[in-house]
Amino acid sequence: MNALTAAGWTVRITGIVLLVLGLLIWANVARGLVPLHMLIGVALVIALWTTAVLALRAGARPILPAVAMGWGALMFVFGMTQAQILVGSEHVVVEVAHLLVGVVAIGLGEALVGAGRRGATATA
Repeated sequence: MNALTAAGWTVRITGIVLLVLGLLIWANVARGLVPLHMLIGVALVIALWTTAVLALRAGARPILPAVAMGWGALMFVFGMTQAQILVGSEHVVVEVAHLLVGVVAIGLGEALVGAGRRGATATA
C-alpha cells in the first residue's frame, strides 16, 4: 500500500466514523462525544490535506488538490464555529450544511486518490 492509498483510506475511515458520531450527536444519543467528533474532524482535515499533497506529487492536475486544501480549511473553520451560527431553531440549517461539507470532503478524498493514480499512470 502506498502513501496515497493509505491517506485515502484515512479519509474514508475518519469520514465514516464522523458520520456515525455526528448522527448519534444529532439524535441526542451521544452529546458527550462532541469533543471526540471534533478531534476526529481535525484528523479528517489533515488526512484530506495529506491526500491532496500526495495526489499533486503523483501527477494530478493542481486544481483538485487546491480545491481540497481550501475545502479542508473551510471545513475546519466551519466545524469549530458552527455552534455559534444561527443558534436556536434555525441551527438545523447549519447542522445540515455541516453534514454536507463533511460528505463533500470524503468525496474530494476519493477524487484525489483517483487523480493521483491517473497522474502516476500518465507519468510512468
